[in-house]
Amino acid sequence: MGDVGILMLDNNIPRPLGDVGNAQTFDFPVAYRVVPGADTALVVERAADGLLGGARAVARQLVDAGARAITTCCGFLAIVQRELADDTAVPVATSSLLQVPLVLQTLRRDQRLCVLTVNAATLTEAHFHAVGVTAAHLDRVVVAGLEHTDHFFPAIMEKIDHLDPARAEAEVVAAARGVVESDTAIGAFVFECTNLPPYAGAVRAATGRPVWDATSLIGWLHAGVSA
Repeated sequence: MGDVGILMLDNNIPRPLGDVGNAQTFDFPVAYRVVPGADTALVVERAADGLLGGARAVARQLVDAGARAITTCCGFLAIVQRELADDTAVPVATSSLLQVPLVLQTLRRDQRLCVLTVNAATLTEAHFHAVGVTAAHLDRVVVAGLEHTDHFFPAIMEKIDHLDPARAEAEVVAAARGVVESDTAIGAFVFECTNLPPYAGAVRAATGRPVWDATSLIGWLHAGVSA
């Protein structure tokens, strides 16, 4: 059984190395279990409406099987952070957005951070507030979305059935470059999407800014519960 249990969406998208859904991404054991009915559009576009009960049940199953902590494969599940944490016997970290307040503390007060997300149009203040990101924090947050990309977004949202990592990387890097070119006060990135970590190194190299993502969150989570 994995040290960290990961709630998976009910989808079938490619999972290259670095993706949270690829067990080879981690140097410690993880366990996956699908939340039935958790299709990508429901979670990303409709705030995971109606999925809390299923997510709770799957989290309990993972804990009963030995997981010492629980996370998820989609940053939009931030919306159920408080409910899952209250209902689960081990630490729960639903979303990389939990890192936003900490990353802001590491930056100068005249700097901002960019949250790069699969869909800026549906990432709401409710998602942020659910993981402790306050209105004061949001004054220093720029949200940039990838919903207009020609390849990455369709691949993640299951509109096409393949992913070209090189093409996806180019789109992600272009988006990140655009953000820092339009706002030089951006001091760091936090990637919302758990499918973005494969491209974190390329974004760091292209922008000169540090990047935190779902794998950094899960590594931190594991460090606190590992034997």
